[in-house]
Amino acid sequence: MTKTVTASLGMEPGSLATDLAVRHHRFGVDEAPPRYDSTDAHPDPYDYILAGLAACTLISIRLSAEAKGYPLVRAEVDVTFERCAPEETGGQPDRITRIIKLHGDELTDLDRLKLIRAADCAGYKSISTGIPITTRAAD
Repeated sequence: MTKTVTASLGMEPGSLATDLAVRHHRFGVDEAPPRYDSTDAHPDPYDYILAGLAACTLISIRLSAEAKGYPLVRAEVDVTFERCAPEETGGQPDRITRIIKLHGDELTDLDRLKLIRAADCAGYKSISTGIPITTRAAD
């Protein structure tokens, strides 16, 4: 599987708004003031990382619930990014926390445990294990 996102950024003063294209979808990313002199016209890059992890988490939970026949009615997740002192996180300067809420009166504790385990989706695995990034100039 190969996925490509194409990004474009002009040099207009006071704007870091970046145009993104994924297949036929078009959207934007920006930096939020006051860190940068920007307009906050779109979510920032970390927002998209967290949104992707949140969506991947819930999709994995739903697919698992459907496959196993668990009586899940609704699932929600809050995903938070924190910049931390390395001594707080075992040497890592950043931390992502997921808080998963599973709704369904008929869910057992075992169902909930198995659905939480199903939350370790491909996006989670990529972020938590790290992906080598190669950078090169275009021809």
